[in-house]
Amino acid sequence: MRADIATRLKRGRTALATTLLGWFVEALGRTWRIEIAEGREHLDALSAGGPPAILAFWHDRVIAGAYFTGARMARGKGVDVTALTSRSGDGELVARIMRRWGARIVRGSSSAGGREAMWALRSVIRRHGSSPILVPDGPRGPARLLKRGVLVLARVSGAPILAMGLASDRHWRLNSWDGMIIPRPFARVRLCVRRFDIDRHTREEPDHDSDREERRRLESLLNEVTRRADDVAALGA
Repeated sequence: MRADIATRLKRGRTALATTLLGWFVEALGRTWRIEIAEGREHLDALSAGGPPAILAFWHDRVIAGAYFTGARMARGKGVDVTALTSRSGDGELVARIMRRWGARIVRGSSSAGGREAMWALRSVIRRHGSSPILVPDGPRGPARLLKRGVLVLARVSGAPILAMGLASDRHWRLNSWDGMIIPRPFARVRLCVRRFDIDRHTREEPDHDSDREERRRLESLLNEVTRRADDVAALGA
């Protein structure tokens, strides 16, 4: 009986925390002035019902990235997106928030349930035309060190990757492993998007060298597009 009560209390606290965090992020996000500085055509294609793509951004931009892909794309534009969230307590919070915004959810990460998660994501891409949201240095880092799961998914699904850089002209920076940033109220948030395609010669069975080169190329692109967003936001463009 006591264990049952403790479980219910824990679930209640999780639901309350999710609700409060969701309200906070949504209220904050509604004040942001979000503009797509580069690559609008890629997102417009998704909004128009085009083929799905894998949406990827670094973990330090996950607050703005989750709000944009969830509240603005899934709920606002009706884009079918799927969020990959870890099986941790933090992952449960993110999953509940993204689900409120209309996203599908797949649970797993590079450290737990990774193989099953990849096949589940492949299924939602092919069966539902859904665009997965991946954070390729999450959930625990190291920061901006690309894990290969995003490339594996691109190979098995055939979907391109949209590298997304998000930045704001003013924000809080957390003392976390990734130095996560949270745009302040009424911040100017700028988004830059560039497309990354897997080399067709390495799509099926890449050797070690080609796999390492693909990881280097995508990691460099994510860093480049994030720096570009930082520059645009700082200039107030």
